[in-house]
Amino acid sequence: MNQQTTSFVLGRRGVGSAETFFQWSLYLLLVTGFVALTGTGKLDFPSLALVVPALLLRGYFLLAQKDVLLPERWTSILTIIYFAFYAADYFYISQSFINATVHMVLFSLVVKIFSVRRYRDLVYLIALSFMMVLAAAILTVDTLFLLTFALFSLVAMATFISMEMRRSEKDWAVAHVPARQDRELNRSLSGVSTLLCLGTLAGSVLIFLILPRISSAGYLRNLGVQSAIMTGFAQDVRLGGIGEIQQSNAVVMHVQVLAGKLPADPKWRGVALAHFDGHRWWNSAQVPTVRGGLNSSLSIAQASPSAFYSAAISSPPASTLRYRVVMEPLGLNVFFLASVPLRLEGNFRAVAINPDGSVVSADASGPGVYTADADTRSPEKWVSDSVSANYPSDVRHQYIPLPTNLDPRIRALARQITANSRSNYERARVIQNYLTTSYTYTLDLPGARPDPLADFLFERKKGHCEYFASAMTVMLRTLGIPARVVNGFRGGEFNDLTGSYIIRERDAHSWVEGYFPEFGWVTFDPTPSSPKAVSDSQWSRLALYVDAASAIWREWVINYDFSHQIRLGSQLSATTGNVHSAFRGWLTGKYRVMLDEIEAAQRRMQRMTPLQMTRACVLIALLLALPFTPKAWRSVRQARVRRDPRRAPGSAASFWYLRLLKRLARRGIRKMPAQTPTEFAASISDPHLRDDVVIFTGHYERARFAGSSEDALRLPELYEGMAGKK
Repeated sequence: MNQQTTSFVLGRRGVGSAETFFQWSLYLLLVTGFVALTGTGKLDFPSLALVVPALLLRGYFLLAQKDVLLPERWTSILTIIYFAFYAADYFYISQSFINATVHMVLFSLVVKIFSVRRYRDLVYLIALSFMMVLAAAILTVDTLFLLTFALFSLVAMATFISMEMRRSEKDWAVAHVPARQDRELNRSLSGVSTLLCLGTLAGSVLIFLILPRISSAGYLRNLGVQSAIMTGFAQDVRLGGIGEIQQSNAVVMHVQVLAGKLPADPKWRGVALAHFDGHRWWNSAQVPTVRGGLNSSLSIAQASPSAFYSAAISSPPASTLRYRVVMEPLGLNVFFLASVPLRLEGNFRAVAINPDGSVVSADASGPGVYTADADTRSPEKWVSDSVSANYPSDVRHQYIPLPTNLDPRIRALARQITANSRSNYERARVIQNYLTTSYTYTLDLPGARPDPLADFLFERKKGHCEYFASAMTVMLRTLGIPARVVNGFRGGEFNDLTGSYIIRERDAHSWVEGYFPEFGWVTFDPTPSSPKAVSDSQWSRLALYVDAASAIWREWVINYDFSHQIRLGSQLSATTGNVHSAFRGWLTGKYRVMLDEIEAAQRRMQRMTPLQMTRACVLIALLLALPFTPKAWRSVRQARVRRDPRRAPGSAASFWYLRLLKRLARRGIRKMPAQTPTEFAASISDPHLRDDVVIFTGHYERARFAGSSEDALRLPELYEGMAGKK
């Protein structure tokens, strides 16, 4: 008997305890997988009629300790026949890729449980059980599936544990243990498998359900140290705070465009700051508008009418961009919105809209996931000729005052560079262009300065975005134009794997909003391009894959809810339908091409002469026989050896000894891999049979290892003599 062959049967002598436990756990694994598939209610009657009797029959054979296996030849024939049936099932019977594949898995299961001979066949059965559970998860997911999946996990633990112990037993040729110890081992393995399964399920619940949500809600986050990004978007920001944030590469949020087109240089507005004392920006106490229970769209324009538009604008706000934001759990309560924000949607308890246009979460949960609309139209047609100074009193009171100790050179510089400007908008553009072209960008943060703004404009002449924004804001105010500094994020890296933009802390940015009575607040950015744009374009592909995996984790685990279930079902249905249609069209096209080639071959054959036809048939016959030539040659050699063992005594001895082992195996007597032929002969309990095998083994060893032709000639005679005694 081939030493690589494995029997699926139980209870034979010499079988270890782990073997018994493994065979039953493997059988229960197959039954559990089939129950999970049956629980979907999608199996047809022929499938049930085929598999249920097969599993019951397999269970009976295990109980009765019977060894019933299909011949390998029949297994191959059935497999080849089913390939043709699968095509018919897909196109005419089921007309569904999933259903036809499920039928194929079930057919493979029925054939394989009656034809397990090798170790890889056992692994194949385990894979089939997993495929049945996977198919059940695709077809439906309900309470019954949850229960069967938990049971499947338990049985799978038992199967893999006993499978490893079984392999060790076979490697070390462990003999059969007493029945009492056998039962104790089975109980121990069952207990260990149950504990491992429960521990795995509990750990999975902790990791996939509890910890992410606790972290996202802020409970675990509050144990950490407050990061620079939190202080950069507070209501009190010291000059240089944004520069500290730009040193980090951490991801802040992902933005996905749902409708419209993102501007060339998008800005994600966070907070707007009004008051400046030369070193820090801050806001005075504001009275926010608080809205709660956001189950529908909230209009930011209605909640805070003067935050972005003036009362004199002739054109109503229009939504030109719709996008979705997924925030990382960084402790921020600020909603970052594209200018000009119009509406906000999300599942929040309460939201506060400040008069400066900043939107913050009024509870501890943070923004999380939200959808927003924005008006990204250029305001230039309304403000290009703006000369009005008819500012509202609150705007004049908050956004024109200057620091008391302002360096007079700043006022003189603003007047000098705008001397030829005819409108307030043109003055703002001139200041923006002057700062962009006359100064350089750097993240080298300066040390403490008595007047950091004057040092930037007249001494250092380089700095990061916050210095440029502060300089332009102050210079506009010296000209009587209301202005404020806005902190947020700029740009983002597009990830084509997820279809979203990655916004990192290094994208933190400061810019300017100036007020014009004809429209309202208009955005200006005096900061020149930074060198980081080059490094952004060189982000490795691996980093994008890592970000995609992180985004999927947060989207489908941390933020998973009923709406995600609906989306997942719709996407799965659409994808399955598209794959089915594409595969069916591809297969139909290939079928038509094959028919055309067959017709062309028939036409060529009709034009062939009898001699050409004969040559072609001979060539085809030779090609068909070529794969079988080695086997045929080996059969011829074996036949010659059987007829005359003196030609190759060693080969003849091996042949007759293997035939003897197979004959003994059919009688329930199996040679262990670790046994020598002499030890195996001595271990046979039947004294008459043992004597015959001892004599046969002696002749075998002399013929096999000493090359004795006389002993090789005796082997067929001894074999036939033992066959006659059965």
